[in-house]
Amino acid sequence: MNIINRTGILISTAYPSLSNPMTDQVERIEKYLLKKKNGEEQSGSSQEKVFGLIYKPDNPSEWKTSDDELLKANPLAIENTDSLEVLKKKRRDAIESETERSNFLTKHMNIFINGAINDTFVTSEEMEGIEVPVGSIDWADKEVYVGLDLSQSNDNTAVAITHYDKDEDIMYGKTWIFYPAMREDEKQKVEGINYARASEEGLSIPSGDMVIDYDQIEQFVLDLERNFGVIVKGVGYDPWNAPAMAVRLSKEYDVYKITQGDSGVYPATKWLKEKILKKEFHFEENNLLMANFLNAKKKTSDTMSYHLNKKQSDGKIDAVAALVDSVALWDAEIVEESNSTSELFII
Repeated sequence: MNIINRTGILISTAYPSLSNPMTDQVERIEKYLLKKKNGEEQSGSSQEKVFGLIYKPDNPSEWKTSDDELLKANPLAIENTDSLEVLKKKRRDAIESETERSNFLTKHMNIFINGAINDTFVTSEEMEGIEVPVGSIDWADKEVYVGLDLSQSNDNTAVAITHYDKDEDIMYGKTWIFYPAMREDEKQKVEGINYARASEEGLSIPSGDMVIDYDQIEQFVLDLERNFGVIVKGVGYDPWNAPAMAVRLSKEYDVYKITQGDSGVYPATKWLKEKILKKEFHFEENNLLMANFLNAKKKTSDTMSYHLNKKQSDGKIDAVAALVDSVALWDAEIVEESNSTSELFII
């Protein structure tokens, strides 16, 4: 603290893992630059004294086809044609081979990914355009299904709501993470997540002490209509840790047990991913939920159906699991409506 003009320098490419310090650094700098561009950033921000030089594509989804995006991440190749040809060859290899893809995206395109591509639920490039500014989604009078992912009492638990606009064919989501209040420092060190800041932003909620207070979560669900103006159509839950709460919530709402594994959640998991790929799923800026999405791994069966795999995921995915439970009820509603209005033709 006694050194004048203290300076630190961080140099790195991207990683095949999101559990690293550069992801937070890059996110903070990019958010600051965007707010500065839009005239939203106030003077005096600590980011004003940070110099960030980031070589990355503006449109990561075009990495397979665009030489312009390739050069944005590799500016020396503009002058060095030999390097450009090598990069193009590596790109062709990455397109053809899953095993080469992770290394190419991280080391040559500066695209952050999380583990092996074929096991990830969604990638960072697929999630681009999904987040919208805080306050831009009006939940008042929106019909929603609630999803609950209740983990062990000493671990994270998540509550999610989704609204499906059938006319626009767009889905909206919102999540909250509950965590044991007395484990905040421990979790922050282990997971690299600033839960205190997330709680200030309303993205997470400290609960109980060393274990989560399930009564608080139950009351939170019961207060959703009053606090957010939504209309709760029903509650979907993973039966593993939630039977008692489900019984109590059933006095107020229709409550549905969501069977986990391929047989229960594959249609909803697949639908949620499709909506993301089509940019038809949106949530307000939420770094916890985004991290959960990018942590998530999927387990694929012999029939090519899949579901989220908590054991293999890199970090917490409770918020995404809660979203899937919520989406499963919309999926069931649409199937029921289709069956009630369609005729069966035997060919």
